[in-house]
Amino acid sequence: MSRRQRSARNQAHRSRVALEKTLRRRARTRRAATAAAAAVTLAGAGTAAVSPAASAATGGLARASLALCDGATTPGSSPDNLTDVDGTLFFTASDSRGTALWRSNGTAGGTVLLKRLGSGDDYYDYGYNTLVGVGSTLFFTVDGDDSTELWKSNGTRTGTVLVKRFAESDGGYDDYGSDGPDNLTAVGNRLFFTASTDAHGEELWKSNGTRAGTVMVKDITPGPGEGDSDYSYGPDNLTAVGNTLFFTADDGTRGQEVWTSDGTSAGTVITKNIRAGSYSSYPSRLTAVGDTLFFRARDGVHGRELWKSDGTKAGTVLVEDIRPGGASANPDSLVGAGDTLFFTADDDDSEAQDLWRSDGTAAGTFLVKEFNSTGNEYDYGLYEIAPVGNSVFFAADGGGGEGLELWSSDGTEAGTVLVKDIRPGDYPSYPSSLTAVGSTLFFTARDGVTGRELWKSDGTAAGTVLVEDIRPNGSSNPDELTASGDALFFEADDRIHGDELWRSDGTEAGTAMVVDIHRGGAFEVSSRAVANADNSAARVRAVFDGPGTVSVAPARVGGIRTLEREIAGTDSIDVTLTLRLTRAATRTLRRSGRVEIGARFTFTSCGGAVKSVTREYTVRKR
Repeated sequence: MSRRQRSARNQAHRSRVALEKTLRRRARTRRAATAAAAAVTLAGAGTAAVSPAASAATGGLARASLALCDGATTPGSSPDNLTDVDGTLFFTASDSRGTALWRSNGTAGGTVLLKRLGSGDDYYDYGYNTLVGVGSTLFFTVDGDDSTELWKSNGTRTGTVLVKRFAESDGGYDDYGSDGPDNLTAVGNRLFFTASTDAHGEELWKSNGTRAGTVMVKDITPGPGEGDSDYSYGPDNLTAVGNTLFFTADDGTRGQEVWTSDGTSAGTVITKNIRAGSYSSYPSRLTAVGDTLFFRARDGVHGRELWKSDGTKAGTVLVEDIRPGGASANPDSLVGAGDTLFFTADDDDSEAQDLWRSDGTAAGTFLVKEFNSTGNEYDYGLYEIAPVGNSVFFAADGGGGEGLELWSSDGTEAGTVLVKDIRPGDYPSYPSSLTAVGSTLFFTARDGVTGRELWKSDGTAAGTVLVEDIRPNGSSNPDELTASGDALFFEADDRIHGDELWRSDGTEAGTAMVVDIHRGGAFEVSSRAVANADNSAARVRAVFDGPGTVSVAPARVGGIRTLEREIAGTDSIDVTLTLRLTRAATRTLRRSGRVEIGARFTFTSCGGAVKSVTREYTVRKR
C-alpha cells in the first residue's frame, strides 16, 4: 500500500466516523420530533402564533414555553477526542460558534475553552484532530484549508500555541487526505509522529514542542518517491516500549518490517527483515508488555503468527506457531495485563476467536479458553479485551445461551468466567467501551429494562451494576469513555441537553453532567423580506438550532408590530416568520409600492441561551 493509498484509506475511515456521528444526530432528531410536535403545532411555515394580547392576559406564551421545553433536546456539544494529560482532561466540543479545544477538572467552573479550532461545517469536514499527552503537555493537530498545524497546550489559553505548520503537499486533501502530522505518539518526554513533505514523502518526525525542535528523524525511503517495491509503506503503527519507539516502515527494498528509533537518524534502524527480500512481513497489532513488543507477522514460512521483539535482530523472533504450517492463527486484540499478553487466535480453522495468553515463550503461550466451540456461525465469539490489574475483562458468547455478555479472566481456564448475564433471556446485553478506572471496569450495556447506559463491575456478579439510568425510557448512549484522575469522563445524551460531557465516580450521586457547553440559541435571519398577498405583513425566513421562543420587536425605522412565537423541533429548524406591519407602514406600502421596516429578533433557547440580531428591510408591494 502506497502513501497515497494509505491516505485514501485514512480518509475513508474519517468519512465513516463522520457518517456515524451524523446518523446519531439524525436519530436524536427523530426521537425528539414526536415530543416537540406534541408541544406545539407549526402552522404553514412551521410556527404557531401567540397573540400579544393573549400572552399578556393569560401568560400563555410562558406556559407554552414550559410545555415546549419539557424534555426537549438542546443541540449538545458532542465532546470528542477525550484525552487525559497528567490528570487533566482535554477534549474538543462544538457550540454555536464552531469547535474548540477545552480542558476540564470535572467541575463546571473548571471546564474552560482554550482555543477555537474552526467554525461551522467547514471545520466538521476537517475535524479529526489527534490529541496526545506528552508529560504535562498536550499536543494536537488542526487541519486548515492548505495546511495541517501541530499545536501544544499547557492547559492555559496563553499556553496553547502553534508549534509548526505543515503545508499541503502534492495530491492534497481532496485526493489523499491530510499530509500533515499523523500518528502522534508519546515516548518518554518526546513526541514522535509521521508527516509528508514534497521533498521526502512520508517519514518519521519528532518534536520537543518548539518549531526548531520539530524535525524529521530520518529519510527512511530517500527522495520524494515511495521506493522500488510495488507496495511501499510510510512509517505507521507507532508504539512506545519504554523509552524506545517501535514502528513499521518500508525502506523501498526490504518491504514493510518492524523498526526502532531513539530519536536520532543513526538510531533509527530496522530490527529484522522478517520476510527476506523485498516482500513484506506486514507486521501489525504492535503492543507493549513491559519492555517487550508483541506483534503479528508473516515470515513466508509460517502464516500470520505471534512475534516479539526487544529491538534487536536476535531478539525479534516468532513466539509460537499457533496454527502450524502456512495457515494463519491471526492473533488479534493484543492487550497487556501486568506482565502477561492476552490475545485472541484461531488454531483450528473454526474461525473462532479463542482467548490465549503468552509470557513471550513458546511454552508460556497457550489457549486459555475456547469460545464458539460449537462452530455455530451465529455465535459471537470474543470481543474487546480490556485489562484491569493483572486480569482482563471482555465481551464474549460462551455458547451457553446467554449471548454476548461480560466475562473476566485471570489467565487460567478455571478463572475465565461469565461475570454476569446482564440481560437474561434470548437477547444479549452487548457490553462495549470497556474502560478501567483504577480497579473498576466501566462499560455500556443494555439490560432490557433501561436502554444503553453506563455500568460498572468489580469482577463479581453482585458488583456488576447499572451506575445510573441517565436517560429514562431511552438510551443515553455513553461514548468516549476515558479515565482521567480518579474519575470516568464520557459523552452522553440525557434527552434534555443533547450530547454533553459527563463525569462519574461510580456512584449514582457522583454521576452528573459536567457542564452544558452548547445550550443552543444560535439562529440566522434572512436579509430579505417579502410582502404577503394583501401587503399587510412581511414574511422573513429564519433558521434556529433548537427549540425555544423568538420575539420580534420594532427597531430603528420600526414599521412592524411586536410578535412572539414558539419554535419546536431539533437541530436546524427552518421557519418563516410573519411580521405584521403597522397601519402607517401598510398605507405606505400600498400607496408607494415599497416601505422600510426595522426589526429586532431575540431567540431564547430551551437551554436558556439568549441571542439577538437586528435587521432592516425594504419590502416591495406584491
